[in-house]
Amino acid sequence: MTMMTRRRLLGAAALTTTAGLLAGCGSEPEATVPADGVPRGKLSVWLHQTKAYDAVFTSLLHSYLQEFGGVDVTPLYVPVDKLDAKLLTAFAGDAPPDLFKIGGWTVAGHARKGRLAPVIPKAMGVTDEKALVATYDQSAVSSLSYQGKLYGVPIDYTICCLYYRRDRFAEAGLDPDKPPTTWEEVAEYSKRLTSADGRKVGLQWILGNPQWTVMQLLALVRGKGGGILSADAGTATLATDAGIEALRYYGGLGNAKLSNPLSGFGLFATGEAAMVVSGLFAMDLFPALNKKLVFGRSFDIAPLPRWDGGRPVAPAYTWGWAVAEQSRLQYTAWHFIDYLQRADVAARQLMDASLLTPVKGWEKLPSTDTKAMEIMAAAAPHADFGPQTPVWQEMAKSLTDAADAVAFGKKTAEQAAADFDQAMRRAL
Repeated sequence: MTMMTRRRLLGAAALTTTAGLLAGCGSEPEATVPADGVPRGKLSVWLHQTKAYDAVFTSLLHSYLQEFGGVDVTPLYVPVDKLDAKLLTAFAGDAPPDLFKIGGWTVAGHARKGRLAPVIPKAMGVTDEKALVATYDQSAVSSLSYQGKLYGVPIDYTICCLYYRRDRFAEAGLDPDKPPTTWEEVAEYSKRLTSADGRKVGLQWILGNPQWTVMQLLALVRGKGGGILSADAGTATLATDAGIEALRYYGGLGNAKLSNPLSGFGLFATGEAAMVVSGLFAMDLFPALNKKLVFGRSFDIAPLPRWDGGRPVAPAYTWGWAVAEQSRLQYTAWHFIDYLQRADVAARQLMDASLLTPVKGWEKLPSTDTKAMEIMAAAAPHADFGPQTPVWQEMAKSLTDAADAVAFGKKTAEQAAADFDQAMRRAL
């Protein structure tokens, strides 16, 4: 993407027309490019934040405000697990922020209800949407589209992989340099890694979290040739041999009674869990939770396992930047987003915050997490973003209810799968 510098914008301002002045005064929503091409106005921004990313974002924010003096930006930092719910409340009350981070899995639901503004390519320094899309990894950017329109640009791209505790492997007599490559091996390793009292386990699922439930089961169900929903996302298909076998496997690993405020993430950090499915962000998360954890020494990373003889499935997700349809400053919002999405910023974010903006050629970006990037690059052809449906929230909740019921021994896999399909028949 090509940034419009302040000098170029000031030059364009000399050609300002009456229409441009009206747009600048805010009498009309800036849904189209202002005649003078100058961003202006007071933007509200909602995002989830980490200490590492804060240093990157705050620096960019300050430099943007210095370069484009007619813009003011007020950020609101929301915990990552509360951002989706807070956005839903804001939309319901007709008071959304101008721009915000959004999970790709929620785009279809918001776009169907007319809450999101399509991208304005010219605000991002390109001629049209096709040119904008070409600057990103195609699978990542497509997850932010709905019915042929692009409603966001990706900032945080992750493909799931297997994290494992090298120290726990060594204690159990397992070779830390030979992590499991199949789900069958994961089950075998877990038996050796589970203590007699169940306080220490092998693989622990991230329970009770809709987003992670979808990704974890996606790998198991799709790997067996099944699906959570049909290919057109119009029918629930969990109550099949593939879905039932996946749920049964899901319920047979770990210990659902182990408690930690951060679920499987926290249990991995304490060593109670020896394996967990997670994303690139966990490279920084685990050492932050336990300062004794050192990558390559006490914990490591491996490609996500596949079923023996099955096809590889790499569950993936992306967070993106999006703009509210109600915003009266859509052009300015997209212009600021473009400033945050520059190629040099993508490289800095990856180095400083382990946050991957999937610009085209992201595989070659310099990174402190070289092994993780190599694993992601190898898995990219198998990236699976799961069902894209306007009722994703309902689907994810119902799937979590089903998976947790099996994990806690409250339902058989057959019962849970049938209940999920029935719940989705009402939602779809």
